[in-house]
Amino acid sequence: MSKAFRFTSRTKARKRAADVVFEADQRGMGRNPDVLRDLLRQRKVITAAETPLPEYSIQAIEGVADNLRRIDDLIEKHANVAGLDRIAGVDLAVMRVGVWEMLDNDDVANIIAIDEAIAIVKSISGDGAPQFVNAVLDAIRRELEASPWSRRSCDNDADVSAPGDDAPSLAGSDEDTSPKTHDLSVDELEELDELLDEY
Repeated sequence: MSKAFRFTSRTKARKRAADVVFEADQRGMGRNPDVLRDLLRQRKVITAAETPLPEYSIQAIEGVADNLRRIDDLIEKHANVAGLDRIAGVDLAVMRVGVWEMLDNDDVANIIAIDEAIAIVKSISGDGAPQFVNAVLDAIRRELEASPWSRRSCDNDADVSAPGDDAPSLAGSDEDTSPKTHDLSVDELEELDELLDEY
């Protein structure tokens, strides 16, 4: 028997951010982050919900707008579809928020960002969405964690070459690169505990 996922305040903030990203996409955002920024300015004043956008939602929406091209490139690369328009709009919006967290939010562990995205799509999307979102985000996580640069150090337009002989190789390494619980903050551990309690 499966229990329904209980949304934390942070999960609700992620969902509200995804709602605004989805709305901007429906208004023809494409890869133009200015449409998203304009909509965010409007939503700071008037929202469909009775409460204002949480600060974390605003941070996530601004982050998606600032990194939109790189986020979309990563999703398109790992989704194995012929264009982002082939991905359900709600799934794409949730993944954009999740990828922003992995790229640009050092306060959230990648695994938490993925688990939260899966929980959200379970509540608002089709039956196949959680598996699809999990596969895409996990492939992006593996690429980011294997990259020789940090989350924020890679510019979209920079020519990044493959690591040279002096770079450490992860291939064939027995070293476990998965996040350890002692590497997580207290907030992340509490959030992870809440997620695990619900599964």
